[in-house]
Amino acid sequence: MSLLWRINASLHSITCFLLITIFLSVYSSNSLANDALKIQNLTSLYKLVQDEQGFIWLGGQQGLIRFDGEQSINFSSDNPKQPLPFKWLSDFTKEGDSLIIASANNGLWELNTKTGQSQLIVSDIDDNAFYDIAVFRGSYYFQTKNALYRYQKDTGETHLITKNKTIDEITHTNKHLYITDTSGLYRVQEKSLLNVINEPIFGVLTINDSVIAITANNIYAIHDSGKIVSLTLAEEITKITRITSSYNQDAFFIVNTQGEINKYSTHDLSKRHHRYKKQQPIRLRASLHDSSGVLWLASSQGVKRVYENTLIDHPKTFDIYANANEIILFNDNIVIGSYGAGLQNLFSKTFNQKTNENFSLNGLKILSLAVIRNTLFMGTFDGLWQFNKELNQVSRVAFSDNNKLILKLRHTENFIYIATDKNGLYKYDLTEQKILWNIKPSNGLSSEEVIDILPLDNGKIWLATAKGIDIYNPNTSTVENIKIPDGNKIVSVLLAEDKIFAASLGNGIYIFNQQGHLLSHVGQGINFSGLLREEGQIWASARPGLYRLSAHDHKLSMVENTEQYSFSGSSLVHNNTLYSSHYRGVLELDLTLKPIFNSNVIISKTTVSGKSYLLNNTITVSGSHDLITLDLASLDYRPGLEKKYQYRINNNHWQAISGAQLTLTGLASGSYNIEIMATNSLGQWSDIKAYTEIQVEYPWYWTSEIKIIYVIALFFIITLTVWLLYLRTKSIKHIHHLLKKDMKNYGRLIKTIQRNLQLTSTSLDNNEFQQSKLLIAKSLFVLEEAVNAQEPDNLAGKTLEVAIPFLGDFIQSKYEVKLHFSLDNKVDSLNYELKSDVYKVIFEALMSAIFKNEAKSFNLTLQEVKKKLWLTITSDNDSFNQLNSKVNFDLASYTIRQIINKHNASLNTFNNDNGSSQIVISIPLMALN
Repeated sequence: MSLLWRINASLHSITCFLLITIFLSVYSSNSLANDALKIQNLTSLYKLVQDEQGFIWLGGQQGLIRFDGEQSINFSSDNPKQPLPFKWLSDFTKEGDSLIIASANNGLWELNTKTGQSQLIVSDIDDNAFYDIAVFRGSYYFQTKNALYRYQKDTGETHLITKNKTIDEITHTNKHLYITDTSGLYRVQEKSLLNVINEPIFGVLTINDSVIAITANNIYAIHDSGKIVSLTLAEEITKITRITSSYNQDAFFIVNTQGEINKYSTHDLSKRHHRYKKQQPIRLRASLHDSSGVLWLASSQGVKRVYENTLIDHPKTFDIYANANEIILFNDNIVIGSYGAGLQNLFSKTFNQKTNENFSLNGLKILSLAVIRNTLFMGTFDGLWQFNKELNQVSRVAFSDNNKLILKLRHTENFIYIATDKNGLYKYDLTEQKILWNIKPSNGLSSEEVIDILPLDNGKIWLATAKGIDIYNPNTSTVENIKIPDGNKIVSVLLAEDKIFAASLGNGIYIFNQQGHLLSHVGQGINFSGLLREEGQIWASARPGLYRLSAHDHKLSMVENTEQYSFSGSSLVHNNTLYSSHYRGVLELDLTLKPIFNSNVIISKTTVSGKSYLLNNTITVSGSHDLITLDLASLDYRPGLEKKYQYRINNNHWQAISGAQLTLTGLASGSYNIEIMATNSLGQWSDIKAYTEIQVEYPWYWTSEIKIIYVIALFFIITLTVWLLYLRTKSIKHIHHLLKKDMKNYGRLIKTIQRNLQLTSTSLDNNEFQQSKLLIAKSLFVLEEAVNAQEPDNLAGKTLEVAIPFLGDFIQSKYEVKLHFSLDNKVDSLNYELKSDVYKVIFEALMSAIFKNEAKSFNLTLQEVKKKLWLTITSDNDSFNQLNSKVNFDLASYTIRQIINKHNASLNTFNNDNGSSQIVISIPLMALN
């Protein structure tokens, strides 16, 4: 029972944890997704400003808000991450990278737009409730309830300019500062106010060297040069609600209480054309025209973004199953071929009620139009039809079997190519009025459904079929099949710049060369319906959206505001205007307006291991475990496609970013240069890129200082190794010299005896016996002398009890050195090889010590202890150090070391405090036994 209770409790805990996790993730995603909605719902804004980077700043009772089109950051006492010690502000203005803020009850403040840091400027006056602010010639001008002040930046002093005057606005041109109140417009002079306009001011605006003032009946433009231009207002805009300069400041907008928007030239007050629609009646509190052409209108109803409409929609719907209509230019008029209502007019009255009476029921469903020799041909559900302009009637084209469902018509000179739904492709001769040939799957077509036709100058015909693309060669009657990689249906093919563009129903546009090789693939995931070429530009209809495609570099971008339309595929250009059919009518686009806006791509916020700061600087992290998050923004506030981002590191390949946030971690130590690209609202890649640098510090054992130490240490190690190798080489050369000398001596002895023997033989042959005896005696003397001169360097078949005393006598008589020894009686029971090796070690050690030092006596002990044979030799001088060296050694050292290695013995040398030295050799006996 207890176990069951624990299992249920664990399951309950896990369930709660999962629910909390899901809630937090949903809440987090919603909080990000609703940032734009929060901006739209702000109702108490007093000012809108666009800064140098392109961010929109909104200020009012909610504090100061930075908006990048997707996310917002609030600067106020409500946000501990981006604090300002107040929430309510009355006005703010831009000064370089800073915003100067007039708070409602906390004085005058400066906020750095790049760092988010703020500081108090003025708080030393009696009234801390500030209203308007202007920055002019190094000073800040601001007003309290009934006074105007100036704060001098260079001295930090605040001066009163005028008192007991209610001021509506403060503004300035390049040369002059102005204020307005209920009585008029005043120029602020050194110690007085100069009245410029003595009428109530409904709106005032300064642009560079001009001040624009609006009264009840007039607009005034007062230039710094002294020139004054005035314009009498039309009755419908006399009630002004807001005046706003255009972004490039060559014009200004006036919005009246009826929601009408008018645009005027700053220079001469001439009225300018614009494409902003009339709004609902509003009373604005703030407005702004930004760099992307968006007009921001803030009122008590919230914030509205108004977009310039470059499109004109002509609604056209018919009582048919699907309002997918074709359009074509016929007799200089645009006419419609409907999907069930026959021929229809767009603007002119080309057709009347009787036009469609001769159509069959299926003939009313028109799928394709073609104008040939002033004759309108129609491909329908019931074959090929034509329109007679004089009779205002339609009739079926006379050829046999003309009742097939026709999908597309294309013509060249005297021929019409007819693409059908189930019968392949026909070629019709207009002169002879007959079908020349018909190709079907039995002729090699990939499908009986042919959707589009593209005849080329080389005689080949490209066909879009239900299963891909076919290239038909009429000269050889052969068909080449090209399969689309992902199997999407091709609905339109087009030739431009010697390349074939094929639009697919679901996955973009494929680009081939004329040999059928795929060159590129753009617009993945977009459902296209048709292509039109016009002077190097390709217009691609999609569902939804209308796109521009460059035939040269294949750049694809959506036409602004077309994402709300679903296009059926038919488009044409007439009088420099594009007309494109969609499911609710025909859209008109003025081709003289080609808006190209390179939005500023920026890192709006950087977060490193949980610590966030505005924008970005060089990022330094301690190691690969740090998490770096870059919030990205493409500062284009127009509607359109979801913006795309991509990045690359150190000029490597570009990589796509999911969403508008780049997260990096696990970077190895080193320097990284990050480049970021983004699209604008139309899907065009901006030429402006964002950059940042990341420095990942090296671990302590791989810093620059440690590397220097490593290099120095390596240098000394190499130097020491070379020196030791030099000493070893020198020792080996010395041994070789001794061996060579020994061999040379033995060689002389043998040659001497050999010569004497040869002479003896010759003497015997000559019966010279006396001479022979002398030569033999001489040879015996040489041998005896060599034997007597030879040192006892081997055991020579003797026992150690005999050989060691003999050795002691030898060194005493020849070198005046005493040898004291103590031998264990067990040692002679060992095998002869071991005893011989032990004797050789004793001899070489004593000879080496005698020659190297001035030793006078040695003590030698040889005994067996615990299955080991211990040899200890003590000298009264420093005699044995050289025997332990592996580099600087002689023949004695080499011989001893070889014997030590042979018996797996150990060798140790010691220096005693009294100046004596000792060698101890331990030889294991277990292996021998």
